[in-house]
Amino acid sequence: MATWVGCKERAYVHKIDEAMKTTVTNTLYELLMWAMPDKLLEESIFDYIKRLDKNSSANYHRANASLQKFNKEQRETLLNDHTLREADITLLFKLFKLFAHDVAAFDNYKWTCGGAHLESLITSIKNMRNDIAHGSCTINYTVFNSMANKLRVLLTEALKAAKEKYGRSDVELQNKTKEMEVGLYEVFQQVLGKEELLSYCHQDIKNILITEANNDLQTVSVFINPLHFLLESDVKVFVQQLFTKMLFRKKDQKGRDIILDSSQIVNVFKHDTDRPQLLLTEGEGGSGKSTLLTMITHEWLEGGHGQMKGLDKYHLILRVQCRDRHLDSLDDLLRNALPIVYCKNRNLMLPIMKGCNILFLIDGQDEANPHSWKVVQDILNTFKDASSSTILLTSRPEAIPNFRSTIPTEYQVTDIKLLGIDIKDRKNFVTNYIILFQDLPGKTVDLNKLQQTIESICGRDHFNVPLNLVFLAWQCIHDPYSVSETESQTQLYFWAYKLIVQKLKERLLNKKPELAIMDKMELTRRVKECMEALCQCMLHAVINKHVVFIEHELRHVITTCDRTGIPCQEVLSAFLTIKVIKAPLGEDHQYTTPHKGLQDYLAAVYVDSKLKQQPHSTIKEVIKGELGPIPMEVKDFTYILLHLFGLLKHHLQPAPTWLHEEVVQLLHEAEIDSWGKVVEAAEYNTVVITAIVRLIPRGEVMLVKDHVEGHSVLLSHLMPTEVKVKIPGPVPDLTPLMGALTYHNVTSVNVLRNMWNPQPTTTQDPFLQTLMSRWDLCDSVH
Repeated sequence: MATWVGCKERAYVHKIDEAMKTTVTNTLYELLMWAMPDKLLEESIFDYIKRLDKNSSANYHRANASLQKFNKEQRETLLNDHTLREADITLLFKLFKLFAHDVAAFDNYKWTCGGAHLESLITSIKNMRNDIAHGSCTINYTVFNSMANKLRVLLTEALKAAKEKYGRSDVELQNKTKEMEVGLYEVFQQVLGKEELLSYCHQDIKNILITEANNDLQTVSVFINPLHFLLESDVKVFVQQLFTKMLFRKKDQKGRDIILDSSQIVNVFKHDTDRPQLLLTEGEGGSGKSTLLTMITHEWLEGGHGQMKGLDKYHLILRVQCRDRHLDSLDDLLRNALPIVYCKNRNLMLPIMKGCNILFLIDGQDEANPHSWKVVQDILNTFKDASSSTILLTSRPEAIPNFRSTIPTEYQVTDIKLLGIDIKDRKNFVTNYIILFQDLPGKTVDLNKLQQTIESICGRDHFNVPLNLVFLAWQCIHDPYSVSETESQTQLYFWAYKLIVQKLKERLLNKKPELAIMDKMELTRRVKECMEALCQCMLHAVINKHVVFIEHELRHVITTCDRTGIPCQEVLSAFLTIKVIKAPLGEDHQYTTPHKGLQDYLAAVYVDSKLKQQPHSTIKEVIKGELGPIPMEVKDFTYILLHLFGLLKHHLQPAPTWLHEEVVQLLHEAEIDSWGKVVEAAEYNTVVITAIVRLIPRGEVMLVKDHVEGHSVLLSHLMPTEVKVKIPGPVPDLTPLMGALTYHNVTSVNVLRNMWNPQPTTTQDPFLQTLMSRWDLCDSVH
């Protein structure tokens, strides 16, 4: 043990010595150059002496002959290196005393007084070098730390004194000081090996890393920008101001579904296991996955004692945005998220982090591109042996199966599903957004008149998704009379799309006088052409599975805008967020779809427009025409197909029956998880219902787990069959479902309800009363 400690203590001496040979020497050289402004770079010191004025403020001509002499080694260095770059600290000190302008004479007290004079500071640095070179071969960590700090202070003060003496600028001082500090950090790391540091002062370094990482992470944005593509100003809102608890579903130890709210999401991890944890969180587009991670980040930055339980146990949180393209590895992520800590602890980061309780937030795995995919895989493989690490990953449901196959077996995987916002909280959610929007110029609404409509419409299944509630809030404030109690999701997007295009036209008329005098029909035609090009790009984005575009991927939109005379940036900014990113040859613009749900809708708009132009083409033919040689995976187009039902309704001529039937057939091939969802998306179209009934085999068990209204209508058209009811929460009205189930064989009813020890025989809860009026549940209600 003593020998091992001696090795570590010798390493500290080597560490200071190496700093002297590199950073300290470089800094003294810079000071000498400031003090000898009249020396030419390639001029030897001996040639410089020949032309040095006898009346110079330098000490050379006033020194005696012995002081003017250089030893053999020094003389050889000066003859071979005219720039003086190879001079060591001893030689630089001698040169400074002989040739620096405006310094004290050799015998002046300033060289030895130990004060703030430049002469004294340089002497102290030289003496410190001598102590290291000729003193003890070992020092302990405390002495090393003291010497390192002293060296940093001496160099900083010497730079300041030289700046004042030789009239250098503040900017130059700042740059030289920063170079010196970075140089010291790097040299200290290089000299003291990773193994030695980790074995000797692991806990100290860990504490410092955590503290400094927390400082770095304070700059992380915890603001959200709701519907910026509909607003004329950039409205960023503190996430806590608008965040509403969401529900999620997971399995308990017996495999039964349980419902929890988002405040418990971190606590679902099994913290008593010796395996790293991975929480696969699936949720539809717009279900609030990104907002949830922003809220988790905010509460952790605030100390982890807010509504999100369990965050206080984590030392670090790192977030990965899978839609970004500018990172390629875990190393890139650390360098980008923790720049100061990375600079100081580069080769120690991963060993230290593996000993920390660290939470990775991976946002939108379904939006991953080749770059972010590498980052995620790097994290998974690097931390698979770190039992204190936790990964919370969000994704749309369809991307989970492929991702699951890439998870290392070392992880303990937990699956949860975001169910959205509870019915009882939706009204307040919409109201909060309406209040926010009312603060914008020119936006007013009679909230009291809307309360009843909001309350009745929010109970519909598709309003569990926060994005749809935000759209509803914007619709309420912008066009309250268009809000319908039977509004489908596609109708909501159809309204939002029309509003975005309308606002685009208004901006064009205000900003471009030449367009203001154009015939309105002609302007509409040109904008429509540009929008079709944009929607085509959105379909290709769905095909290629990405939501982020680089400029060349939008070339078709750009050329269409140029040809029609419509400003391209106005079109792009109407639907996309624009971010400037660093590129190998400068900067590039990154365009991002704000929500995957909006991208799916725009892609559906393009398919619908092609169906209008090619009335004899099938949906499959239109999509395959865009796919080219890429094989068609019907599952990738599920949301597009659901939107097509609503879009077909808006054709000037009624869409042919076979088109509706084709959508149903394609959804069947995509293995749609809920026929009730399809019925609601089709707005209860009888052609669609009939087509669905034909696809359900006789004797198949019908599972009612969501979209109760749609299932109620579908069940009324089915022959008697076995039905299982598995509803994850309350619904506005169970009466239609009760009626539809009358002629079917109901084998089980499983209703998840947030209650504590209910008394079924005496309950006043209308939800349970409705169930008990149909079945004798008694004490079997759970």
